[in-house]
Amino acid sequence: MPDGLALFLGILVVLMLVVLFGGLLLIGRRKSKSPEERARAAAGRASRSRQADLRKRRVALQRKADRQNP
Repeated sequence: MPDGLALFLGILVVLMLVVLFGGLLLIGRRKSKSPEERARAAAGRASRSRQADLRKRRVALQRKADRQNP
């Protein structure tokens, strides 16, 4: 293997390790969310699922009405 290729691959491996460990450190140092923030996020998720349920129900009712009134 030529020396240039070995050097390039070595630098590539070192850079990949630096990025990997840097990312893991950033994930580990993230500020944990307060209970209020967690509750707000959960309420948002529930609201989105409720909106999706309402949308499904509305579409089903519209299809039913379309079938009854051709």
